[in-house]
Amino acid sequence: MRRNVYSLPRRVLPGLNTEVSVIGAGCWAIGGPAANHGVPIGWDAVDPLAAYEGLRRAHDLGVTLFDTADVYGLGQSERLLGRLLARVQRGSVVVSSKVGYFAGTAAHPYAPTQMRHQFTTTLDNLGTDYLDLYFLHSTDFGAQDRYLIDAIEVIRELRERGLVRAVGMRAPHTFAAQWAESDRPEAAATARWLHLFEVIRPDVVTVRYNLLSPLYPPQETDIFDFARDHGVGVLIKQALGQGTLLRPPGADRRAFSGEDHRSRDPQFQPAALAELDARLAPIRARFGDMPAALARLALGYALHRDPNTVVLVGFRDADQIHTTVTSLADPLSPQEITELRDLLHPTARTA
Repeated sequence: MRRNVYSLPRRVLPGLNTEVSVIGAGCWAIGGPAANHGVPIGWDAVDPLAAYEGLRRAHDLGVTLFDTADVYGLGQSERLLGRLLARVQRGSVVVSSKVGYFAGTAAHPYAPTQMRHQFTTTLDNLGTDYLDLYFLHSTDFGAQDRYLIDAIEVIRELRERGLVRAVGMRAPHTFAAQWAESDRPEAAATARWLHLFEVIRPDVVTVRYNLLSPLYPPQETDIFDFARDHGVGVLIKQALGQGTLLRPPGADRRAFSGEDHRSRDPQFQPAALAELDARLAPIRARFGDMPAALARLALGYALHRDPNTVVLVGFRDADQIHTTVTSLADPLSPQEITELRDLLHPTARTA
């Protein structure tokens, strides 16, 4: 067993009000290849044994937050995490799972009977009797939000019974609260999300944020400021761009199976990867192009955005999680943060 080479910092996550490691283990990729009603949702080339060793390494390195979902590998990710939970003290880790994409034979993933079935299956897969965080994974609640109130009632019931400690929902990839009352193309979607937020009243939200995310002017309230104003925690996902920010230029321009989500994801198409290479060229030239160096930049940048956020990182084996987690041993300086912003967003004007 490898020992920590340094002490992984911790933060109190608002909403959950629990101290957790600043890096959480995102367990989507370890679910392996999978499809949900013909839609690819998984990852190719995942060895379950190597994935489990990745979970163990994460825990050994001080990771205390583990995030999975019922649909990740259609239960495979939860079952692998359950093996880890069987060998650690349950109260020493924070476990998050999700519901909302897998309907089975039900009319909708948020049909009450289906939600309760998925929750029971999740607990069985994980070998636990409660979840610290339970996310409404999708914002599709059916036509005219038919299942919205049902979903809220089920998740509140689980919370009242002590089976769920906190409730989460996903946030838009780009967001400013002011857009809801503007003439921007995002106005309707922003207004709907704000409505869902008020009805669901989540404790934590997840948001995609990384080096390439847009910067917002001071007069706009982005998701981080919005969450802070409402006392809500934020879990950052895709801080490594699903691995694209760490890849060598020109890599990963290959075919994926019909059960790998990258086969349909536009950001993995050759043109998008070429554009990414061009955007990252200045920071690779300045800071280096080794995965550990790029992970240090990406994670340090994401963690710097708000002191109340936690970053989820994906992995498929022990070496990957080790490289990303230990990259934080050398924190970014304020000067490096400024330089990164200038290199990646040369025309931006921020406060």
